Amino acid sequence: MPKPSKFAQYPGVSEKTTNGRTFFRHRAKDGKDTVIPGQPGSEEFDRAFNIAVASYKERAAAAAGDTGAEVVGLPVQMARTFGKAATRLEDTMEWKAYDSKTRKYNAMLIERFLETRVEADVDLTWRNVPVEYMTAKLLRSLIEDIFTSRKSTAKHTLNAIRKLLWVAIHVENWIAPENDPSLSIKVRPPKSTKNPAWPLSIREKFEARHLPGSAARTCYALAFWLGSRRGDVALLEWSDLDQHEIELHSGELVAIEAFSFRQGKNANKTGGAEMFIPLVSKLAEALAPINHREGTVLKTAWGNPFSEKSLTNQMAVWCQQAGIPAGYTMHGLRRTFGSYLAECNVEAKGIMTALGHSAMSVTDSYVRDANKKLAMFDIVQTINEREEKRDLMKRRGNLRIVR
Repeated sequence: MPKPSKFAQYPGVSEKTTNGRTFFRHRAKDGKDTVIPGQPGSEEFDRAFNIAVASYKERAAAAAGDTGAEVVGLPVQMARTFGKAATRLEDTMEWKAYDSKTRKYNAMLIERFLETRVEADVDLTWRNVPVEYMTAKLLRSLIEDIFTSRKSTAKHTLNAIRKLLWVAIHVENWIAPENDPSLSIKVRPPKSTKNPAWPLSIREKFEARHLPGSAARTCYALAFWLGSRRGDVALLEWSDLDQHEIELHSGELVAIEAFSFRQGKNANKTGGAEMFIPLVSKLAEALAPINHREGTVLKTAWGNPFSEKSLTNQMAVWCQQAGIPAGYTMHGLRRTFGSYLAECNVEAKGIMTALGHSAMSVTDSYVRDANKKLAMFDIVQTINEREEKRDLMKRRGNLRIVR
C-alpha cells in the first residue's frame, strides 16, 4: 500500500532540498514545475498553489481548444485570465474609440504587465492568472515596485490594468464591482517640473528677438494667447478665424473676431473640446503683418505647414536665438496662459473653458498658485507698511508721552 502523501490537501506539491535550501514545488500533469513560496497552510502558500493549479488548467484548456465552454471537466472560470481580458478589451467600442497613440501606449503597458511574474521565484506570469486572484495587496506591491523608479509610469500602468479590470467587471461580469482590487490604490506622482510657465522676463526676451510677422512670433503668440497645444497650433487655419456677433449682458450687440476649432486631444474619443477664443489685441498685433491668409496660420519659410513634432525642436532653436535657457517649451506657454488668467482673477470655470480642460482638478492648480502669489504679496505689503512705520518712529525720536 503506497504511503499517504504528506501534502494531501495540495495535490502535486512536493518538498525538495537543493544546496541546503528547502522549498516546495508544484508539478502539474503536463510536467511544468512551479515553486510555491511560504509554508503549507499559510495565506502566501495557498495563493501561490491556487495560481499554479489555475495556470495548469488554463494551459490544458488552451491545448484542448477551449472556446469558453467546459472542456475536459475544466470549469469556465479558469479561462477568466488577464490575458483573456486583454484580448476582449481590444474588441470593445471604448478601446476602439481611443486614438492610435493612446491605444499603442496602453497596449505596451498591458503587455508589460501580462509578462510580469506573479512572484519573483514562481514561473508564472499575470497573463495566465484568473482576474479574481488579483488582490489589492498584490496590485499595490506591483505598482509600488514601478513607483520607486518611474512614478508617472506607475500611474499609467495602474490605469492600464484598470482597463482589464473594467472588462472583467462590466463587460464579462467575472467579478463584482465591489471586488475591484484597484479601488483603494491611488498614485499621485509629484508635480512635473517639465514645461514650466514662462516668466515675464523670458517672454520679453523672446518678443524682443522675434518681431511680429516672423514664424517664431506667430507660433509664440498662438501658443500663448490661445493657450493651445502644439498640435492645435500647427493645424490652426485661417478659415478657423471668423467674425461673430455676441449680445452682451447689457443688451449691446458687438461683432468680434474669434478662432473656432476643435482640440486635437481626444479627437477620436470624444471629438475634442470645441474651442471659441476671441482675438485679444496682442494676438491681433502679432498676426497683422501676415499678408497671405490662406491655409494654416503658421507656415515655414517655404510656405508649408509645420508638423507637430517639428515645432518642439523649432521652438528650442527660436529660444536659443533669443538667449533663453533650455527648458522653455510650447506647452510651457499653454501653462503660462493658464497662470496669466488666474492672476487676472478669472474664475476656475472660466480658465477651464479657455484651456479646454475636461477636469477641474487640472484647472484648480492654476488658481491655487495664483492665490499663493496674491497671499504672499499681501504679506510682503503688510511687512513693508510695518517697517515704514518703524522707520518713521525712529526719525521722530523718542517722545515723552504725558497723560
